[in-house]
Amino acid sequence: MTINFQVGDTLPPLKHTATPFQLFRYSAVTWNPHRIHFDEPYAREEGHAGVALHSHLRAALALRCVTEGLDDEWRVAKVTYRLRKPVYAPADLAYTARVTAAEGDTMTLELFEQHSSGDVGFEGTAWVSKTPGATP
Repeated sequence: MTINFQVGDTLPPLKHTATPFQLFRYSAVTWNPHRIHFDEPYAREEGHAGVALHSHLRAALALRCVTEGLDDEWRVAKVTYRLRKPVYAPADLAYTARVTAAEGDTMTLELFEQHSSGDVGFEGTAWVSKTPGATP
């Protein structure tokens, strides 16, 4: 079933609870040895409020909102993002994607990470296009 998107449409939000254990595992899987992501006493010594979420994990969660919100005929072509504030685990986050442009087989989506406080900690843009030859 083909779904047509219009400017202003919003994909279903992705809700995620980031835990210190997840950050430890993500550090291990990505070979990221920086202690601010898994050693809370060290992170606090460095001036953080706890273990910090990885920027790439946050981007992956925002993209997961896109890939789970669109059907298989869509592919992410390009992404840009900017972190507006750090996030410390545990944290309840919600990722949303809103269509800002839609023309033919391409769309531009605005990405947001919202904290339980209501603050926006991450913003970005994703450009998606339909896969050539995909069947609706």
